[in-house]
Amino acid sequence: MMSKIYQFLFKSYHRPSAKILHFLALLQSLFFNKKSKAISEKFMLLKNPPSSTIFYNFFGRIFILIANFIFIILFNKYFESDVFIDNYKNKKKKNANGRDSSPWPTQAIHFFENLKEVNVNSFIQIQENYKLSLESLEKNKYFKDSPWWIECRKEFKKIFINNDGSLNQNEFVNFRNSKQTKAALLADQNFLKGEVDTRINKLKSLSLINLFHKLSEIVDVNVLRASSESYSGNSLCLNYRGQRLNHRILRYAYYTSQILNNTNFSSKAKTIILDLGGGYGGLSRMLYNHLNNTIPIIIEIPEVCAFAHYFLKNNYPDKKIGTFKDFLNLEKIDDTQIMNYDFVILPQTCIEKINDKIIDLSINTTSLGEMSNEVQDYYISQLERITKKYLYSVNRAKTRKDKYDAKGFYDLNFKSRWKSIIYKFSHTYHIEFLGKKND
Repeated sequence: MMSKIYQFLFKSYHRPSAKILHFLALLQSLFFNKKSKAISEKFMLLKNPPSSTIFYNFFGRIFILIANFIFIILFNKYFESDVFIDNYKNKKKKNANGRDSSPWPTQAIHFFENLKEVNVNSFIQIQENYKLSLESLEKNKYFKDSPWWIECRKEFKKIFINNDGSLNQNEFVNFRNSKQTKAALLADQNFLKGEVDTRINKLKSLSLINLFHKLSEIVDVNVLRASSESYSGNSLCLNYRGQRLNHRILRYAYYTSQILNNTNFSSKAKTIILDLGGGYGGLSRMLYNHLNNTIPIIIEIPEVCAFAHYFLKNNYPDKKIGTFKDFLNLEKIDDTQIMNYDFVILPQTCIEKINDKIIDLSINTTSLGEMSNEVQDYYISQLERITKKYLYSVNRAKTRKDKYDAKGFYDLNFKSRWKSIIYKFSHTYHIEFLGKKND
């Protein structure tokens, strides 16, 4: 008799402690969003899922923000012990085994990059391409910078260019670490800065935890779990669930999720993606990790081409990067030439060399609205000419005179017919448009 009682109390499926755990799990599930809904096949035997699979709703986010705030103020620690501010000095290796606090097998893409310092010969190539891009831009008077980008390029030159016109390699090593510039491309990286363990950094980083869980409601969680910043450029990030998070990588997670879930590319055929204004290559890196057989092309101003070349070479030292120098003497650039490379980085003067209808997906996120009206019209005509399948745009809706003196998305001069797949106001307060070409 006693053995049966003992079996019921401590060993059976329906032991009292399991019922208590069920009610606790049921209570906690009120703080989970729909992506974390837990069920049990047996009556009143609900259990909490692993913490790395939990995504919080509004009330859950309020709770974890308050809990972390109290712990940071009182103890200068996060409520969850595995969370920390991450820089290149305290980088961690992949876990040898699985655990509740991060996905297993490891998902974060920064663990799978063979990060190596850019050697002297590679940096010479970056410098040669920068000078050739500048010369090309000076010869082509059509590309006039908007007042905004005139100021940004002056800042870039002051920080990254030596007096003799050469690139400052020491500054490139830290190009995403506390650089003072108006350009959001680098200014975003200053959200966390200075000493790693300051309370102010930890308190600010709580907004990243909040945004991570908020975006889980609209981003494919398999993309979200893998989203993790590179160490290239020595940026400071929040390390949460084994992922290096900042605002930009979370935005790229959203873009990548939208593209993956709303386009249809063959896993067997090569996919050529062009990112106009692709920055240092952050979105190209994300798409390269998620789309099979992808070749990203970045079109940028000369200084930012240099950032992208450094960033991608740093992350993928064994991959073949096509540059302006490789395409300089070609009258036209076709898909067979592009397919000789893993990545392609070109200045803006090269877009007119690209053959008609060879780009599977063209992208522009937020930068069209920073260009002069004439350059906007030029790029739209070029994108419509070279794009074969899809166009993805996330841009300001209306003209803005005060900062950029430039048109918005509503004023762009589209001539092709685009079948709308996505058309809505995004969480960044831009018009988000994904169209499929329907000529």
